[in-house]
Amino acid sequence: MNSHQTSNHDQWFHSKYDGEDRDDGCQNELSIKPSHEDPSRLDLLLTNVGFDQRAYDNTFSLTREDVEMLQQFLRDWLDK
Repeated sequence: MNSHQTSNHDQWFHSKYDGEDRDDGCQNELSIKPSHEDPSRLDLLLTNVGFDQRAYDNTFSLTREDVEMLQQFLRDWLDK
């Protein structure tokens, strides 16, 4: 797997990290972007590469309220 990679550009946040594939030999990537359909939501895309090297995508959408709670969670975690 590639080393830790994180980027934030063109309204996308991408994260792929070194060592994540330890558990099953597969790598995952997390991508976050504003929703095209509803600008008040963020879309999260999790790409999981399977054992057959095919990528499987799962999507999840967060509201502004969800993101505010996530922001607080991350702030609390960073402060520890």
